[in-house]
Amino acid sequence: MGFITGREELPISEAEVPEGYRRANEMPEATAAAVSAADPHQRWSRFVGGGDGILYGVQADGALYWFRHKGWSTAAFDWAGGGFGVQIGSGWQDFVTVLGDTDGVLYGVRGNGTVLYYQRIVTDLETGAGYWANGGTGVVVGTGFNAYPRIFGGPGGSIWCVDADGVLYRSRRINGTFETPQALGSGFNVARYLFADSGNVIYAVGGTGALTWFRYRDGEGWANDGSPIVIGDSDWFELIRRDLFTGVANGAIYLIRIDHSTEPGDDGDLIELRMTNSQTVDTDGGARWINNSTGKLVGQGFTIERSVGLQGYARRQSVPAGGRVSVALSTAFSSVTAQVVRVVPGGDTPTAVTGTTTVTGGIQALPSNYRSAGCGWAERYGVAIPAGWPSGVYSAQFTGPFNRVQHIPFVVRPAAPAHKIAVVLPTNTYHAYNGWGGHDQYSEGQPGVRRVISFLRPSYDWLIAPKGQYDNELWSDLELLRWLSGEQIGFDCYTDYDLHAGGWLSAYSAIVLGAHPEYFSMTMRTNLANYIAAGGSVIATGGNQIYERAEFNTDGTTLTFRAADGSRDLFLDHYDLPESQLLGVNFEYEGWMTFAPYRVLRDHPFLAGTGLSVGDEFGADGRNGAASAWEFDTLQGFDGEVPPSAVIAQGTNPTDRAGAAMVCRELPGGGFVFSTSSLTFNGAIRVDPAVQQLLRNVFARAVARPMPGA
Repeated sequence: MGFITGREELPISEAEVPEGYRRANEMPEATAAAVSAADPHQRWSRFVGGGDGILYGVQADGALYWFRHKGWSTAAFDWAGGGFGVQIGSGWQDFVTVLGDTDGVLYGVRGNGTVLYYQRIVTDLETGAGYWANGGTGVVVGTGFNAYPRIFGGPGGSIWCVDADGVLYRSRRINGTFETPQALGSGFNVARYLFADSGNVIYAVGGTGALTWFRYRDGEGWANDGSPIVIGDSDWFELIRRDLFTGVANGAIYLIRIDHSTEPGDDGDLIELRMTNSQTVDTDGGARWINNSTGKLVGQGFTIERSVGLQGYARRQSVPAGGRVSVALSTAFSSVTAQVVRVVPGGDTPTAVTGTTTVTGGIQALPSNYRSAGCGWAERYGVAIPAGWPSGVYSAQFTGPFNRVQHIPFVVRPAAPAHKIAVVLPTNTYHAYNGWGGHDQYSEGQPGVRRVISFLRPSYDWLIAPKGQYDNELWSDLELLRWLSGEQIGFDCYTDYDLHAGGWLSAYSAIVLGAHPEYFSMTMRTNLANYIAAGGSVIATGGNQIYERAEFNTDGTTLTFRAADGSRDLFLDHYDLPESQLLGVNFEYEGWMTFAPYRVLRDHPFLAGTGLSVGDEFGADGRNGAASAWEFDTLQGFDGEVPPSAVIAQGTNPTDRAGAAMVCRELPGGGFVFSTSSLTFNGAIRVDPAVQQLLRNVFARAVARPMPGA
């Protein structure tokens, strides 16, 4: 990301912890024992509302807790039973997600797509005493929900699902079971967060960070003709990062905010905002927030990590063929099965390349400095990589009960170059945006200091399958690699740290940069510049490239972002080294989160066979939206930019300099630098035939080239 919006923060009123909120030494004995056994940095995996101030929390070990926020109507710091919660169940780590409704109803969704119904009858709202209907045994009320990568809802007996293409479905519980999901909308893959309330109300935090409101009325359709109504202008995404859910049927929205300290501690503050008209925002002319739209601190100790039930990381994210991969795993299960699968080269379905083995489970605790120093977890799974495995992206696949699966990807680099094309995955960007642990390169807070981010932690961004949401990290780059596999264009695979280490670039005819290679070390930049100067070619399929400096530690397991004063350490501003000196274009500050096709400006050999002529448009559709979008690069007059005559096509985005400038710079000796200059281009590759043919031409020329100095 080239910039932070600068939007004013959501106002939050701090509060002293009231006398009635009991401290740890005042806990009931059973509660104190449960809390002391939990990791305070990642105690919870899920929170859902249940109406009338009731909240349910799933602890990391699968224990289910009941809370009642008595102060919900005014957003007051007031809880039943002192606010510690009452354990009412166990084994809830079996569910990939839990959904809540009124009247004590909970739905657990398993990894195999089965939905179970539970109901807790509370007999005392102060103590949480009560009993489970059906003796606490879950009743199967739905199946097949594993077809959807994104599931939310619960209120009103509705489950909302988003498929890989962003189509929104609703399944209603009718006569005791959930009906086949029905498509009701599209474009919901733009939203970063989706959560629901009663009355078919949906809240979304969009790409720009604003909170928006939707409502579907049966028999009438979508309120406001389906267009979102903005009800929160602040940058909600930057503020929260942790969790966001409704109180259900009462207009309350809860968020768990991150700590903004210079050295952030645990993110456990629970904030409430409440609307009095959550069902009628459209007819009332907007949201009516209590407390002058100010969030109120209503609870503490709500540290959450949604993946805590089954998570881990590769201890080296690039291993050579003939080497060994070591994986640290933490899980609420006593054991899981494990195997390695090859993601690419290959198609959409990973290929198993090892047998399965049983791995000992158990949750591994976090040290206090885990964000910068790493989790420090022990290896629980390791595999020797045969020398004959092709270079590419692989994943350690862990499977728990009811097919709860977690993938932990890693790169196998070649022991020696095997192809003429080398792909460098922009892993620095994956880490910069990894929100696991709540803090990353863009999270609010940490004023005036550098940010040190460890690779030795789980990730929400190393995904090998679509998540029902626009994604410009690994999944986007896999779109390119899967297409190359289908075209039988051989490639070797490396990470950003491998580019930093160097020593292999001259063995390749072309180096491919991925969707968002934003962060380079100075050594990475020098190595790429030397390769180009020696006659090598570059194919850059992304946007906002080589924009900001970030430096590795000596063993390549952490990355330090920002200058000493905490400002962005930009190559252009701080070192007079614009992106254009290498790629011919520069990041465009205007046009962020606009989406448009390219328009052909002039004929070029790369357009042969595409059927495109000057003035034609292409790339209107893609799996991340249109092909010129999100963030992109243009000509702005900086050193090294290509002349306008080298622009093959340009995005039609509504900015002063239009959209992404697709360029080709010819180099002495026959080499070339080609840049699509857009973050979303990879998402259009397997959707648009013209994009495919254009890339065939680009790679055909690259493969025909000799290696530099050959």
